[in-house]
Amino acid sequence: MKTLLTVITLLFAASLHAQTAPGQNSTGQGGQQQQQGQADEPTRDGLWDGRFSGGNYMVRCNSIIALSKHEYISDGVARVVEVNLTLNSAQVVRFYFLEPYKPETGSSTVGAGTAALERAKGMFEQAAGRVSPELTTPKVVKNYPASTHSHTVEFVLKEEARLNAMFQSLERGFRTGQGRVWKE
Repeated sequence: MKTLLTVITLLFAASLHAQTAPGQNSTGQGGQQQQQGQADEPTRDGLWDGRFSGGNYMVRCNSIIALSKHEYISDGVARVVEVNLTLNSAQVVRFYFLEPYKPETGSSTVGAGTAALERAKGMFEQAAGRVSPELTTPKVVKNYPASTHSHTVEFVLKEEARLNAMFQSLERGFRTGQGRVWKE
């Protein structure tokens, strides 16, 4: 239940933060401004260098064994797009985009998950009214040992388009071995 509540909290924090129209950044500027600060640049050092709002991640492109991206519905309340890196180490690296799951209208799967989501949404909106906007940036919440283990590195991205761009950058580095700097 704690994991479900954590996912719901993350989802609504992300949805509150992402109130701008598609193609606009938080200052209301168009995509051209947005692209200036967000880059995927090749480097000569062989390192993929990811720079995220929640931290940085660097990996040698030659040490990536596998790269995957998939989508799933978590607990009937969240649509998750997840990118995983497989390395020749104990470390597991995951990148996520999360949004509330909206079942098709007339679907019989609405049930308890949607009711829980609506209750959580109401509680979250009440709390958000009393909290600074800076706290609505999505963050990974770890609850040891229940939610993950100590060798897992996780990042949540605010926009699915940025997760897709990051995956493409990782794929270029994985295929070519050439380093890249990618910025959220």
